[in-house]
Amino acid sequence: MRETDELVDVDDPAWPELQGILRASSVPVHVLPGDIDEGRRTLLHMQVSARSVLGALALNTGGLLVDGGWVRVFGGGSGSVAEGRLLSLAQVNRFPTDFDPGWRPAAGLVVGHDVLGGVFALNGGDPAAAGCPGAPGQMT
Repeated sequence: MRETDELVDVDDPAWPELQGILRASSVPVHVLPGDIDEGRRTLLHMQVSARSVLGALALNTGGLLVDGGWVRVFGGGSGSVAEGRLLSLAQVNRFPTDFDPGWRPAAGLVVGHDVLGGVFALNGGDPAAAGCPGAPGQMT
């Protein structure tokens, strides 16, 4: 298991490259300000570093509103949902309050949704058992 600082303090974080991709997008992408503590907690639970796109989103954003909010990508959380903000990856996936290295989201990791009710998730270790198509780690 890697500690939070090891996941955050990386030599080549994905955030600068991701910022360039978001700025160059052909559709508008609004980057919500994030909650750094919730972002760090999310990295610890996922055991991904800021070197990955998923880690960069969790650590540096409260989420993304793509094309006027038609698609919402979860990040490190952006405050109160009542204020039109997004929940964090940790909140959406119901990560335990205290870190548990053996815990995994049963059906996969929900990373976003669209306004029509579509859910975007990364498959867990046994997608078939969760009723999901594809291989472990694929987006469904």
